[in-house]
Amino acid sequence: MNFLLLFAAICGLTVEKTDHTPEIDGVINDFCWQSAEPYGGYFTAFRPRADLPLSQPTEVKLSYDEEFLYISAFMYDPEPETINHQLGARDEDQPVDKFYIYIDTFNDDSNCFVFTVSVDGVQCDSRRTKVNGEDRNWDAVWRSAVAMSDSGWTLEVALPFSVLRYSPDDEQLWGINFGRTISFTNEAGYMFRMKEQGGTDVSCFGDLTGLSDLPSGHSIEIRPSIAGRLRFTEANEIFSDPWGTAGVDIKIPLDMQSVMDVTVNPDFGQVESDEDQGNISHWAPWLNEKRPFFMEGTDIFDMPFHMFYSRNIGSVAWNGELIPIIGGVKITGTSGKLRYGALEVVTGRVWENDTTLVERAASYTAGSLLEEFSPGNWIKFSATSVDLPEQEEEEYSFGRSGAFSGMLTFREHFEVKGKLGLTWNRFQTDSDNSAVRVDAGYFKEHYEVNFRYERKGEDFNPSYMGYNQGNGETTYSVYSDYSHDFTSGLMDGFWLGINPWYSTDMEDRNAGSGVNIWAGTATVSRYDLNIWTDYNDRWYDRYEGPDGRWYNGGFSGGISSSTDYRKPLAGWVSANRSTYLDSWMRRFSLGLRIKPSSVLSINLEPSLRIQEPATRYNWNVEGWEKTSSDWKSFSVSATYMLTQLMRIRLNGQISRFERTWETDSSSYETDNIWANILYSWEYNPGSWFHFLIGEVAEDESDPEFTVYAKMTRFF
Repeated sequence: MNFLLLFAAICGLTVEKTDHTPEIDGVINDFCWQSAEPYGGYFTAFRPRADLPLSQPTEVKLSYDEEFLYISAFMYDPEPETINHQLGARDEDQPVDKFYIYIDTFNDDSNCFVFTVSVDGVQCDSRRTKVNGEDRNWDAVWRSAVAMSDSGWTLEVALPFSVLRYSPDDEQLWGINFGRTISFTNEAGYMFRMKEQGGTDVSCFGDLTGLSDLPSGHSIEIRPSIAGRLRFTEANEIFSDPWGTAGVDIKIPLDMQSVMDVTVNPDFGQVESDEDQGNISHWAPWLNEKRPFFMEGTDIFDMPFHMFYSRNIGSVAWNGELIPIIGGVKITGTSGKLRYGALEVVTGRVWENDTTLVERAASYTAGSLLEEFSPGNWIKFSATSVDLPEQEEEEYSFGRSGAFSGMLTFREHFEVKGKLGLTWNRFQTDSDNSAVRVDAGYFKEHYEVNFRYERKGEDFNPSYMGYNQGNGETTYSVYSDYSHDFTSGLMDGFWLGINPWYSTDMEDRNAGSGVNIWAGTATVSRYDLNIWTDYNDRWYDRYEGPDGRWYNGGFSGGISSSTDYRKPLAGWVSANRSTYLDSWMRRFSLGLRIKPSSVLSINLEPSLRIQEPATRYNWNVEGWEKTSSDWKSFSVSATYMLTQLMRIRLNGQISRFERTWETDSSSYETDNIWANILYSWEYNPGSWFHFLIGEVAEDESDPEFTVYAKMTRFF
């Protein structure tokens, strides 16, 4: 069958229009498939051994009509009983057999859409760009179905043209590729060979011809939603705090290359709480975004120096109340090689007892322009603005930031990247408000070396809308990494790297210097081992205490290992000991994944962090004292799939953080327990019903019990 691959590599793939719409049931017996040209054969592997053919052939067929691009695939396997099965939620990466569809609609060799279907019918979709990598937050509504047979498994996919973006040309030329994983034998490969280690290289795609007269406009998508919540504690009457809301999300196509997203009174109630982390650093912990309006299109809003951090919008006020988002508008699109995005969000006020203003209303604006001249050569302009009008005797305030970034690739493997950022904030001096970073390196598939220079001025502060972890430093570093793949035996490969660095503050004091060394290896059966060690020289922490403090540094190190995640029982373990100020810190963590059946998955994650007595500045007593901390956490999650579109999920965490100071009044202990059970049902494509029950207990306060429900309808 490999003559089909040879033909596809030379001539590309051609798709023909059909008047016979296939039934998307996974069974490839429709009339349109009988006349469609077959493509495929033995895909080229990148795992476990690169450039060998996969052990089993794959056959792919394509067709289209006025609304959909249809794709069918036959994944041959003479022993289908050996195929691993595990149902999971949409966009979850399960260790089972999968089929991948890669489509470069602009044929620019840089960007593509990715659609994945597992052997159990679980969908996953994402966008991949040369500039920002993979964006798994992108979601589309499309149809797929799978079926098992004595010869393997089959797949049918219907991709609406409405979820894609493409040029207005009458005749389309797209890039395309397909991938397949065979979990039982740990194999993975592509129709058109990409990178040896499995990375997506859009420039390696084959050509797809035959598409013509595609839709020149898309219909408006509307998602109205209603939500309600009831809470009570033992101290209050049952369900004494009823709450309800209604809102709508609208997606308005402006043309085939751009779209406007509008949200009005969105409910951003999260069905999964942020985990406690027992933070002892100078900076607030980074929190991942989980809100749909902000998650889509994150690649274009990825700005230098973390100038855009969406969790700052509609965050939690100091009194624990959620800052309401009144509405927002977002525009993203493409015009030739130009990509753009703009966002505007307005938040409302938060009051304490209806009399004290806790949080002012604010307007948040962000935007980016990205011009890709060719793969690996681009420039980007980014900007943000936050305005807080004068309210309740609070003066008008603002925060602005802007950045220019770009990349130049020459002689294929040499890259130079540059970033320049500026911030302007009211009530803050702007004498040194810039940040700059330059990277220059040689990047090949198995080896890379990168030289970096970065400087952040004393007044560079993007914290109004961004995430700031310090300024006033200059850093020099060299990063080098090498990996090697074995062609036989039990070992799959190994890797090692080294990263020396040196940082100074604005007074030329050593703010951090040393070297990090790491190494690891993996087996063909997916077991791996990683070790690392650090050496930090004497350094100065200008944020510790009123005038800063010197610390001696020292050696740190750790080890981690993981097992084969295809097995019913799998997991990982890590342990390390690292320097902390003038003392030490030890961390231990463990993860277990248990799969009693193909519809049930359980994850257990205990962790422990012990910070031995160290000298820190106690701001409560305005003096230096010895302090120690102890952090314990146990997290559990379990998913039971009632059907492919319906699941019950348990999330919970028990955590305890204790900090002890020499001044007893400054010592404290916090105990948190939270758990929730979520029922989710996709009752129509793109339409969801969520029902959540949960309880939270913090320290000695009365436990708070919550019942939450939300329904969204896709039109």
